Amino acid sequence: MATSLIQRGLIAITGTTGVGKSQLAIELARAVNGEVINADALQVYKGYDIITNKVSSEEMLGVPHHLLGFVEPNREYTVQEFEQDALRKISEIHQRNRVPILVGGTNYYIQSVMFRKSLISTTSRDPCSPDVALPGVAGSREFEQQYSAKSDQDLWEELRAVDPVMAENWHANNRRKVLRSLEVLAATGRPHSEWIRESEAAREKEEVLRFPTLVFWLYADPPTLDKRLFERVDKMIERGMFGELSQLGKDLTDQTAFAGPSGDFSAGLKQAIGFREFGPYLAAKSTSTTDEDLELLRQQGIEDMKLSTRRYAKRQIAWIRNKLLPECNGTLSKSVKARPYVLDATDLNTWDSLVKAQGVDIAKQFIDDEQRLPDAATISEIAAKLLADAKEKPNSVLAWKRFHCPICSKTPEEARDGVAYEVWLNGQDEYNQHLQSRQHRKNRTYRKRLAERNSSSLANAKGSSESENDD
Repeated sequence: MATSLIQRGLIAITGTTGVGKSQLAIELARAVNGEVINADALQVYKGYDIITNKVSSEEMLGVPHHLLGFVEPNREYTVQEFEQDALRKISEIHQRNRVPILVGGTNYYIQSVMFRKSLISTTSRDPCSPDVALPGVAGSREFEQQYSAKSDQDLWEELRAVDPVMAENWHANNRRKVLRSLEVLAATGRPHSEWIRESEAAREKEEVLRFPTLVFWLYADPPTLDKRLFERVDKMIERGMFGELSQLGKDLTDQTAFAGPSGDFSAGLKQAIGFREFGPYLAAKSTSTTDEDLELLRQQGIEDMKLSTRRYAKRQIAWIRNKLLPECNGTLSKSVKARPYVLDATDLNTWDSLVKAQGVDIAKQFIDDEQRLPDAATISEIAAKLLADAKEKPNSVLAWKRFHCPICSKTPEEARDGVAYEVWLNGQDEYNQHLQSRQHRKNRTYRKRLAERNSSSLANAKGSSESENDD
């Protein structure tokens, strides 16, 4: 092994939830003298092992794990903190002449570590914010408090007046992102869009990757993965998930815990899939709700959790395809490269040959001599397809256009919980993928049939009225 690469290289493993990332990380670590660094935004918190799907001590097989279950659950851990903590752990692992293996499904965590000037902010709490790290801009709650009396629409109109380019990127209801852009202007005296334009120009010229990086995208065919994810939800319930959700609900009754407005599920452990979905069921358990109604709420929660898990997996794939892979490809012409490989985890019966063996072989070649790595497109047919579909570099944030899908959006009357749900897509690529998704096609068919039934009902009502008038 080339000691120089061990002391400066990084292996990163990404993929959807439930695809086997932790297992691969442990197998690689045992094969190449590595240590695992968690890059899951929920698994950093202490406790709640079931709803965050933490790897158990027994499953670790003696492999050192870092940044796992170390943050108190009553506070919010930011991506800025993660970046600093992860870089410190990587340095320590390098000093031990071991290989750091960064693993998790929180891709903006992974990118914050890999890239020096990532468009993912090191100061923002928003996982989707395309900010650069700016001096004097802290994403502070104090700034949020200054605007607490203003409506979402008023804030968006204010942003549109001072930075129309950024306003076009954000939906008016996305209060956090709108506030972030307003804060950048207030703190620096320059529009947010100018900072991003300068950052993107710099990225074309500078070395932005911190380490030579081997990236494994662990992939499973969506229909197969969906079945696996649904089964995992059932197993989580069997293991005692409701007990953890109840405890989390009790913790949230403390007004000093889980900072954020009531009903905000975008920060800290409140992001855990299941907490929002089983909210009505958990609330009803403390009332005089009948057993029959309680069971209906429970079954509805299970269905909603499975659907939310599937949607989350789709978002993870979209991020990898549209953001992470293009970022990696943008380094291939530079001296420090991020080399992405796709491993096919669709059939668990072939895990040892298609995932473990291939992954270990590639990792060893990366450590010995990264220049001799195999062509990533030759690993498998699915690898060739997914890598061919990736862009050479990421789209400019400033070129984004938001698309609204009225087919998949729901009014309060249509939503089960009575809360309107709007579907917005960022960029043409994401919108095109959404239009081809199974859920969109299903919703389109449903709305077409609904329109036909309404039209038929109106026609029947009109005919009946005319008949009565004739009488």
